[in-house]
Amino acid sequence: MIDNGGMLQFRLVPPELRIWSSTNMSLSLIEGALGGIGLFLLGMRLMSDGIRTVADARIRDVFTKLTSNRFYSMLFGMATALAVNSGSAAVIFTIGLVNGGVLNIFQALSVLGGVLIGASLPLHIHIIPYSLISTPLIFSGVVLKFFARKRRYANAGDLILGIGLLFLGLTLLEGSYRPFDHHPFYTTFNELFFHQPILATIFGALISFLVQSARSSVTVVASLSSGYQIDPITASRMVSGGLIGVAAMGALASVGGNSVTRRVATTYLFFAFSVALLLVPLASLMLEAAQRLPFVELSGACSEGQPLFCQLAWVHTVSSLLVACILIAISAPLARMLGGSSVITGNGAVASQPCAGYLDERILNTPPLAMEQVRKEIIRMMSVTAFMYADIHEVLSDFDARRADTIRQHEQVLDSLNHEITTFLAALARTADSPEISYEIPGLFQTVSDLEHVGDRCENILKGIVSKKEAGVVFSEDAMDDLKRLAQIVATAISDTEHMIRHGFIRDDFDLAAAKTAARVVFETARQNHFERMSNGVCPPRAAKLFNEMTSDFEGIARLCWNIITCQGRKR
Repeated sequence: MIDNGGMLQFRLVPPELRIWSSTNMSLSLIEGALGGIGLFLLGMRLMSDGIRTVADARIRDVFTKLTSNRFYSMLFGMATALAVNSGSAAVIFTIGLVNGGVLNIFQALSVLGGVLIGASLPLHIHIIPYSLISTPLIFSGVVLKFFARKRRYANAGDLILGIGLLFLGLTLLEGSYRPFDHHPFYTTFNELFFHQPILATIFGALISFLVQSARSSVTVVASLSSGYQIDPITASRMVSGGLIGVAAMGALASVGGNSVTRRVATTYLFFAFSVALLLVPLASLMLEAAQRLPFVELSGACSEGQPLFCQLAWVHTVSSLLVACILIAISAPLARMLGGSSVITGNGAVASQPCAGYLDERILNTPPLAMEQVRKEIIRMMSVTAFMYADIHEVLSDFDARRADTIRQHEQVLDSLNHEITTFLAALARTADSPEISYEIPGLFQTVSDLEHVGDRCENILKGIVSKKEAGVVFSEDAMDDLKRLAQIVATAISDTEHMIRHGFIRDDFDLAAAKTAARVVFETARQNHFERMSNGVCPPRAAKLFNEMTSDFEGIARLCWNIITCQGRKR
C-alpha cells in the first residue's frame, strides 16, 4: 500500500515476498517449538528437584495411600489428567514424581494408565485449560522462592515455579503450532503421508506432541479431514497415533532423570506405540463401533453437531482404554522386570527407588517372613550405601556434576529407607512373639540407623568437595595423598561391611581389631601431617578447615562400619 498524492493505492505482494513470509512462518514455528521445549525441560528439572526436597515422609505416605493398589493409582492418574486438562502435562507430572522418588514403578505404570483415561474425558466434558493457570503458578513460585523465610516454603516455591514453567512451555509449544493448522504444507503431507496408514499414525503422534490436550488434537485432525479430504479411516488412525505423542512427551520429560524414570517412560512409549500400530488395520472397525455405542448421544463430544469429531473422540477414548487396561493389568510383572527396587547401571550407579520394595504390612502377621523381607531391604540399603561411597571416592579426585547429583539422590533414598524400615520394625516388634526375632530387632534398628548416618557423612564430604571447587581452594599433593589413603581405608571398611550384611558372616582372613588398629594409624598420620603443613604455612586456613571436616567424616564412616560389623556379628 502506497500514498500517491493523498490517494491510497494497493499493490500485489510479489511471489518473492510470499515465499519469504512462508519461510518466516516456518521459522517462527521452529523458534516457538524450541522455546517451548526449553521452558518445558527447565520446568521439569525444577519440578523434580522441588519434589525431592519437599516430599518428606508425610507426603510420601499420602501418595502411598493414594496409589496403594491398581484401582487407586488409576483414579489418581485420571484425577491428575482432569485437573490439568492435558494428558501430556499429567504424564510429565507423573514422570516427575517417579524421578523425585515419590512413586515406584508399579505405582507409576498404573497412574499412567489412569492418565490416558483421564485425558480422554475432556473430549466429552469441558474442563478449564491448563494454559490459564501457568502464569499464576509462576508468580506464586517466584514469590515463595525469593521471599519466603522458611526453607520449606522456598523449596515449595521451586516446585510451583517448575510446574508453572512446564505449563508455560507446553502452552508456547502448542501456540507456535496453532497458526499453521491450515498451512499449505498439509497439501504435501496429504500426498506423502495421509495415504500411508503407518505414516498417518506417526503424523497423528506429531500433532498430539505439539498440541497438548486431547480435545485440541482431535479438533485439528477433524479439521484436516474436512479441509483436505482425508477419509475418516485415516483420521481415526491419526487419532490413535496421538497416544504415541503423549507417551513421547513423557520420554522427553525423562531426559536428565534417573535410570528408573527412563525405563518407565520407555515402557510407556513402547506400549502406546504397539497398541497404536495394532489399531491401524482395525481403524474401520473402531469407527463403526464408535457409531454403535449405546451411550454415544450422552457425550458432550456429540452434542456439538459434529459427527466426525464425535466418532474420533470415541476412537481416542477406546484406544486410551485399551492401553490403560494393558498397563494396569501387567503393571506388577512389568515392575519386577524393570527392577522395581533398584537398577544398577553400566557406569556403576544405582538408580534405586526411594521406597521399600520388599516390605508390606500384610506380612506382619507372619514374623519370620517379615524378618526375611527386612533383611532383603537392609541388603538393598547397604548396596545403595556402597555405590554412594564409590561415587564419593571417584569425585574426590575427578569431580563430576552428574555423579554429584547421583550421590544426593542416593542420600534421599537412604533417608526414605531408614524411615520405612524403622517404622516396619517397630510394628514387627509389637507383633513378634518369638524370642529370637525380638532379640534380633534392636540390632537391625542400629544397622539401619548407622547406614543412614554413613549416607549423611558421604553427603558432608560431597559438600566439602563442592565448596573446595567453588572457592578455588587447592590442596597440596601431600594433602591429596593423605585424603586418598583415608578414602581407600574407608572403602575397605565399606566392602567388609557389605560382605557381612549380604552373606551373614565376615571373611576368614578378616580381623576387626587389626583393621581398626591399621586404620587408626593412617588417620593419626594424616592428622600429624596436616598439623605440620599448617605450622609451615603450606596449608591456608580455608583449606585447613575443609581438610579437617573431610578427614573427620571419613573417620566417622569407618567407625560406623565397624559398629555395623560388631552389631551383625553379635546377633549371629
